[in-house]
Amino acid sequence: MNVDREVLAAAFASRVRLAKRSREEAIADAIRELEVTVAWIKSPAKKEGSFLWYCDEFELDAASVRKAIQERKK
Repeated sequence: MNVDREVLAAAFASRVRLAKRSREEAIADAIRELEVTVAWIKSPAKKEGSFLWYCDEFELDAASVRKAIQERKK
């Protein structure tokens, strides 16, 4: 598997940033990230980087992905 060094560096930097946070800061950040992600998934936008754009790129049915997410949350 050939992994892009930029992707590895970003993953490493993300872990280091997280390790520097207090537990309370990390929890607050996670809650904000969840809220942003839920809004992203619900968005009807089709521009590059949107949920629907990714579904098209990966040839996924957006409605099915959304349904699977909802079912998992139950």
